[in-house]
Amino acid sequence: MAMIGGWVQRQASALVALQGQNVGSWQGIEMAVRGDDAHFEFGGPDVPCLQLLTLRMTLADNSPVVVTTYQDDDGFGLAIDTCSTWPSEAPDAGYRLRALPELPTGRVQEASTYLDGDLLAEVMLRVEGRELLLVAGEADEDHSGRLVWHRLDESVLVFTRPGDAEAIPWVPARTPLRLIERKCP
Repeated sequence: MAMIGGWVQRQASALVALQGQNVGSWQGIEMAVRGDDAHFEFGGPDVPCLQLLTLRMTLADNSPVVVTTYQDDDGFGLAIDTCSTWPSEAPDAGYRLRALPELPTGRVQEASTYLDGDLLAEVMLRVEGRELLLVAGEADEDHSGRLVWHRLDESVLVFTRPGDAEAIPWVPARTPLRLIERKCP
């Protein structure tokens, strides 16, 4: 079993430190899953999650916590940032900045972080009894219009029904993950 680096361990620890915090609201920079220069689709019946460039939670004390991705030699993992700046508009066509009222607010009751190899691949949060799975990944549309779901890619995928992540045919295949750290009451 490989040892993880100190930086990845600090990211995992910062994410599990969310346990006990109260989330007041969520915002995101959402990325289209399909589209061209004139029309973009952000969801659909074959899209079981949100695809975000970044996910921002505002805690009850108004402090922001931003979940984004980092790049390593083998792919992308999840990272946390406590920066206080947030854009006032989407960075480019195919993106939109929006509030995410579909995500649960309230007390974070549990937080767990998981490795795929040496990458911080997934985070599971339980907020007011609802599970929320964050995955480093991304959807790409193939030539037939079908979405291909890539693991360890540069977006933050947010599943409000974590079981939906089990049903996706991931590229590469979703392998058993290693728990890094968990914090629960």
